[in-house]
Amino acid sequence: MKKSFLEFLQSKEISQEKFDGMTADQKAELYNDYNTELKAYIETLEKDVNGKASKEEIDALKDELRAERANQLESLNKALREMGLAIKAVSEKSNKSESKKSIKERLVDFADKLNTLVKGGKADAQNGQFAFKVAGDMLLSTNVSGGNIPVEDRLPGVNMVPSRAIRLMDIISRGRTASNVVSWVYQANQDGSVDYTAEGAVKNQIDFDLVVANESVQKITAFIKVSTEMLNDIDYIESMIRAELLKELLKKVELEVYSGAGGGSALNGIFTQASAFVAAPFAGTIDEANLVDVLTVAANQIALAEHDAPTAVLLNPSDVAALKMVKVSSTDKRYVERLAMVGGMLSFDGIPIIPTTLVTQDTYLIGDFSKCMLLDREDVTIEIGLDGNDWTKNMRTILAEYRGVNVIKNNDTTAFVKGTISTDAALLETP
Repeated sequence: MKKSFLEFLQSKEISQEKFDGMTADQKAELYNDYNTELKAYIETLEKDVNGKASKEEIDALKDELRAERANQLESLNKALREMGLAIKAVSEKSNKSESKKSIKERLVDFADKLNTLVKGGKADAQNGQFAFKVAGDMLLSTNVSGGNIPVEDRLPGVNMVPSRAIRLMDIISRGRTASNVVSWVYQANQDGSVDYTAEGAVKNQIDFDLVVANESVQKITAFIKVSTEMLNDIDYIESMIRAELLKELLKKVELEVYSGAGGGSALNGIFTQASAFVAAPFAGTIDEANLVDVLTVAANQIALAEHDAPTAVLLNPSDVAALKMVKVSSTDKRYVERLAMVGGMLSFDGIPIIPTTLVTQDTYLIGDFSKCMLLDREDVTIEIGLDGNDWTKNMRTILAEYRGVNVIKNNDTTAFVKGTISTDAALLETP
């Protein structure tokens, strides 16, 4: 026996009030179930060979189904309008073709439509499906999701953090050693003097000692841990890590060559061993003393120690900038002629001035840098391998290391002079 939709709801223990409060999706699901039952009922009537239903009864049933379908669509439209949606009407062409179909075919189509509605299907006026649309302005901020549209224009390469240029390593002596300790012999404690000798007098005797000194090789290292996923997914990451390790390792070696503390557990740096500035014999004799005067006296100090002329001056970039602006005097505004710029390199009395942040502001180091020898026990090596629990964590360790020793022989330490610019200029200034 055919059920009305109300009877169908009652069989589901759903009241009319509860049904009215349902969403469009929930209503569509119930309509779909109800029409499935109707479809089965109609098929039973059509297949009945005994003719329990006459042609007139079946035609009446068809009219009732059309009315039921219209009521269902109106009910769904009402629910969807409340949600801000609308069912797109099928075209007139579709309606005309629909009337040519049998009741069985239309019931099947209608059940499929409602099933598509329940599953959130899109509409197509030509094939009879449903369409849903929320009208509104289209904006990148609200109508784009799941990725970037348009795709960003990625500039090539990686913007690296600015880093100190390696300058000191270019002006010192370089060599190699086959041992973990480097030693040398230096002359010390010279006694007596050479002088005239009168007839029958004792001749002049002199002597000196030979002393062995040494420095130990030191190791400087750094490593970076990186996941195998990162190595596999970013094609340039390994070469970038290797370059970064090499740069940072060489910067540390250079820093230690410049100012290493020595003492057997660190490289013995140039600044650590350099002689302190001595103002004599010009102390208190220079009017408006400045950095040019300080460097002049320091170079003279090296000459008095019987060394060759300095090969370079190391200054902080800010002090180099200040040096370029030094005038002859407070009244003579000409720039100091002993400063020269050749090929972008500032020089003082022919001595190159090298700007580097190795040197702190208001500090200087001048000397014959050929007297400093950095001897490599092992070249810089970069290796990749497994460390600790790298295997179980899918990590890799990229390691960089260097072994070497910095040597300034004992009698060569006076070939370097260090000092504080403001302090030493004050020592030279006239009272």
